Amino acid sequence: MIDRLIFRHLSFVGEGKAPAHLTFEAGVNVVYGASNTGKSFTLAALKFVLGASTPLPVIEQMEGYTGVLLGIDIPRTGEATLYRAITGGGIRLYRGLYVEMPVDVEARALAPEHDAAREDNLSRLVLMGLGLDGKKIVRNENGEKNSFTLRSLDPFMFVDEGSIIDGRSPILSGQVVAATPEKNALKLLLTGQDDSAVVAVVPAKIKKARREGQRELLEQWIGEIDVQIDALGVTRQELAHQSVRLEDRLNDLGSDLMRRQGRIDHTTQERRRMLDARDRTAAQTREIELTLARFARLMEVYESDIARLGALEQGGHLLLARLDRPCPLCGATAEHHHNDGKRDVDRARAAARAEIARIERERRDLFSTIGLLERDGAGHLVLLRKQRARIAAAERLLAFLRPDESGLRQTYEDRIEKRDALRDQLKLFDERDRLAVQLSQVIGAKPEPKQHLSVGIDGPTGHALAVKIQEVLEAWKFPGTPVVSFDPQSQDIRIAGKERRANGKGVRAVLHSAFKVAVMLVCQERGLPHPGMLVLDTPLLTYREPVKVPRHGDLTTDERALAATTLHEYFYQHLASLADRAQFIIIENSDPPAAVSQGVTVHLFTGVEGDGRMGLFPSIDEAGAGASDLQ
Repeated sequence: MIDRLIFRHLSFVGEGKAPAHLTFEAGVNVVYGASNTGKSFTLAALKFVLGASTPLPVIEQMEGYTGVLLGIDIPRTGEATLYRAITGGGIRLYRGLYVEMPVDVEARALAPEHDAAREDNLSRLVLMGLGLDGKKIVRNENGEKNSFTLRSLDPFMFVDEGSIIDGRSPILSGQVVAATPEKNALKLLLTGQDDSAVVAVVPAKIKKARREGQRELLEQWIGEIDVQIDALGVTRQELAHQSVRLEDRLNDLGSDLMRRQGRIDHTTQERRRMLDARDRTAAQTREIELTLARFARLMEVYESDIARLGALEQGGHLLLARLDRPCPLCGATAEHHHNDGKRDVDRARAAARAEIARIERERRDLFSTIGLLERDGAGHLVLLRKQRARIAAAERLLAFLRPDESGLRQTYEDRIEKRDALRDQLKLFDERDRLAVQLSQVIGAKPEPKQHLSVGIDGPTGHALAVKIQEVLEAWKFPGTPVVSFDPQSQDIRIAGKERRANGKGVRAVLHSAFKVAVMLVCQERGLPHPGMLVLDTPLLTYREPVKVPRHGDLTTDERALAATTLHEYFYQHLASLADRAQFIIIENSDPPAAVSQGVTVHLFTGVEGDGRMGLFPSIDEAGAGASDLQ
């Protein structure tokens, strides 16, 4: 049996608030839907409850909620519920699964930070269950070591939207100081070997030269940043005030944009319903017209039969009249002439009259039915005109709403760009502070010997990982022949010699996802520890609609080639086939293909109040309901 983590549910709770509850199954889970409904927030919340130091983003829908409950299976611990206040702090562990705050249930207090000397922290609890407790990895070229922590596993458990499309290696955060432990975290997972045996030995001469070089470089960088800061012409405090004001305006614009988009979505859905109703009414009208045409032909048959039978009866009458006359052959009178035909003619006339009466009855019934159908048809025509009028009204409303929403969205995106520019300017001050601290550390550091370390995975391990990534891509039907190799320099993969970062965002997202899935499979096949679960935010970005996801731009050539395939279907099929050994939580903007709906648990966030589930959090009205009112 594979030791792995399994998320069972995520629940936000607060006094007098209905729990914002999201369940997960052990296999593949998909959370998709409209923007700004809490999809990416779900990933942040999962990391937060597991002890991440980054606070939860502050969003309007979270008002009134005070804590988060995470139902989870932990090896050696079993089913448990983790609780953490939204404001942060410590964690409580309850035995069993609870979607609401347990009452009169004993809890175990756990610290969110890793502490190798104590067991009362969540990091060690999870690592002991997975078999990774007590492992060491070096944190720099000097050979200094850190404990392997639950945070070291984050890149192999949680992949947010920014990371999944980034050009950096899937295992690197971009922080220079974190590169060594990040590379060696991958080595520990794929080989089971940590860095406990590493001894820090650094030659003093080389250490001194490096320190001097670091000093010169830091001073140069600080000087370059000072030039940029002087060119800004504003103080740090002024930039901070501008950033706060702009953030407030963005929040207002975001709320307004969400409301307008919700109105457009509602009108679009109403138009779709009217189109469907119109088509049904038109089909029923056509059916009535066809039935009336058939009945008209039947009426013609009735009238023809009556005419024919009337002629037969009239002919019989004339024949009987001639039977009373003398025989034209022998001259005998009627009473002396032997003739049985009169009885036959009488019977034929009687039969004709009876048949005429029957047909007349059926014709009257048919007249009545035709009248009903004609009234029904007239009613359908009236309804059809009304439906067409409502469709036209919805189309006029959409024509009015869409340009207004588009203009507001453009304003929102312009403000986003301005906010990012302000943040980049503020980062100059932060970067200068950071470099100044480093410079003071370099100046005050004592000479130490230097150690040459082998960082990251070796060639054979990199090759084994590349082979598994290639198998995953083949299972997903990645177009072409995906010959995968591992580049030790970049700690990333190449596809047919092409660097992963050289592809479009959507292709990078798919390759990043394959990388993380392959790491999991290699660990499991080698009997090595791995959390056995993976949260991927927008792995199928290639299948985006640029109008709905404008920040990612138009599809590049390689993205268009990938989007033309059915990779997204095989992606879900492959993950579903791993349900007995891994849990996946996929966050997407669009729903999974209908062909792979079986074996996939789907949560749709509509973003529209009253239309299914609005988002991670209930609407304002629903949120005010008591927990007992939640269905």
